[in-house]
Amino acid sequence: MERPDQFMQTDHAGNIYFDHLNYATTVKENGNIIVNDRPQAVIMEINPDGELVDLIATKGQGPGEIQDASRLSAGIDESLVIFDQRNYKIVQYDLNEASHYEFLPFQPDQYRIRSAHALHEPDLFLVVEWKPSALSNPGDDFTNRFVIYNQESDSVLARHTYPDRIFARQIIDGAVRGGAPVPFSPALHFSTSSNNKSIYISWSENNEIVELNLSLDTLRTLPVPLEMERLARSEIDSIEQSYNDRSPSPWEFIEPLLPGEKVAYEDMIIDHLDRIWLKLTRQTEWQDWLILSNDGTPQKIVQLPKEGMLTHVSEHHLGFRENDFTFSLYEAVD
Repeated sequence: MERPDQFMQTDHAGNIYFDHLNYATTVKENGNIIVNDRPQAVIMEINPDGELVDLIATKGQGPGEIQDASRLSAGIDESLVIFDQRNYKIVQYDLNEASHYEFLPFQPDQYRIRSAHALHEPDLFLVVEWKPSALSNPGDDFTNRFVIYNQESDSVLARHTYPDRIFARQIIDGAVRGGAPVPFSPALHFSTSSNNKSIYISWSENNEIVELNLSLDTLRTLPVPLEMERLARSEIDSIEQSYNDRSPSPWEFIEPLLPGEKVAYEDMIIDHLDRIWLKLTRQTEWQDWLILSNDGTPQKIVQLPKEGMLTHVSEHHLGFRENDFTFSLYEAVD
């Protein structure tokens, strides 16, 4: 077990006080961190002391401006790629030259863009889509679609559909009024390799990790050395309590879909050494991350605070979102 020490915690950068931080951060070669506050629609660079270094993007509808960045993705040569959900555009920022370009890719059919990710060439992107009609149509399956897109030629190089996590549709008076993810159910996890030349995906139900090339063909399959456990009554009670303050509560729709056995892990990150980090679902006083070597061999378990979210793993530090408005850095893990 390894418990990294926290060495920085902040709820602001400069005069910007955080409201709702994004779920991912990226790191520059010098160790500075790229952070995004979604309601304030600002992307900023901070140093490891939490000090504001630069504003990369601010709120608006003009060139380079954003409304809601869905996820941050680090590209080659100190670049950053985001998908702006409200302005519906992909933006690639050059962090050294303080420049950017933006574009709207192919128009999807029944799918809509969920996020965009940098690959190893500046004109190549992984575009992840989802099918919103599945929320309102009980006959539709929940799916993700991966697209390898060349922006220069405006062409799709590869496309493949994968399962999405299970949602419980809230059906009220015969109509679908929303949905909520079913805890501990299988989910698709993905992360690009450290050089952005391949993609790791995992469907947590079968405890396998697959590495894909950029044609979305399988390069290899790694078994995950974990066993699924039965979902405990205490865990079910805890899930029910978490929906007590919602009106209407989705619990009556979630309960019938709860799995008898919970998945062994609920998140995956590929780090700068191409090690595989898996967030375990087991009940402990900590948030446990199992680190696998690139050949799938277990190396160690890293423990972080129970509440919160690991947002990046780098040679400099670990990024950790303590809550909506508090960001921390922890010591790097060898």
